[in-house]
Amino acid sequence: MAGDAKAAEAAVAWVLEARRTAWNEGDLESYRHLLTSDADLVSATGKKSAGRDALVALSAEQKRQPSYRDATITATQIDAIRLVTPDVALVDATYRMTGVRIPADSGARAVAGAILFVMVQQNGAWRIASIRALPPSP
Repeated sequence: MAGDAKAAEAAVAWVLEARRTAWNEGDLESYRHLLTSDADLVSATGKKSAGRDALVALSAEQKRQPSYRDATITATQIDAIRLVTPDVALVDATYRMTGVRIPADSGARAVAGAILFVMVQQNGAWRIASIRALPPSP
């Protein structure tokens, strides 16, 4: 079982890195592929979405906003992975971004905040089922 847990942790880490890359590149199709059909999100801005298409649309919308237009997710640092079952994982992480303008008319800065992912394994592949991001630390 320890080997299975290590393999699951590596696969989950790969998905989170693929998410970071897809978001940074604005690659909506790759981002969509990483999500379950019923994925949901509460973003660090407090906006909510439910369903893969709505989540991708909200992510694209936020990326176009002045606060995040020039932003880059520089890291999604995994703090802990807990396998609830062999096919469900809770991931506590910290996101780090540069180029964020909060408020929108301010200078660009680096931010970091907590983010929780619920991951599920479907048909042999890990996918993101839920994302909960806290606003950046002051």
